[in-house]
Amino acid sequence: MTRLRLLITLLVVAYGLVVHAEAGFAGKWRGETGTGRAIALDLKVAGQSLTGTFTLATQTAEIKDGKISDNTATFTVALDGRTPAIKAELDGDQITLVVDGVSNPAIVTRVK
Repeated sequence: MTRLRLLITLLVVAYGLVVHAEAGFAGKWRGETGTGRAIALDLKVAGQSLTGTFTLATQTAEIKDGKISDNTATFTVALDGRTPAIKAELDGDQITLVVDGVSNPAIVTRVK
């Protein structure tokens, strides 16, 4: 009986951690680049997959190849004839975006 309770407790905790990680990236995010261009993300999470849209100024692109591992996500977007890889680091209600070929990271915050 004690082993059964322990197993159930561990399963509930593991499920809670997975649900929390999935919900972490999901939602609407807003911010701007170092040069002042507006950024908007509308993110959806299913398991370890990340989808949604990425908007830079007035251009919107679908997120491709999105993957989540802990508090880090990676994805690509096709904008301005380029398809840069983007690394996203989640820290509470803030995501730091590091874009290949761009020296300064951008920061977006959760829209509440």
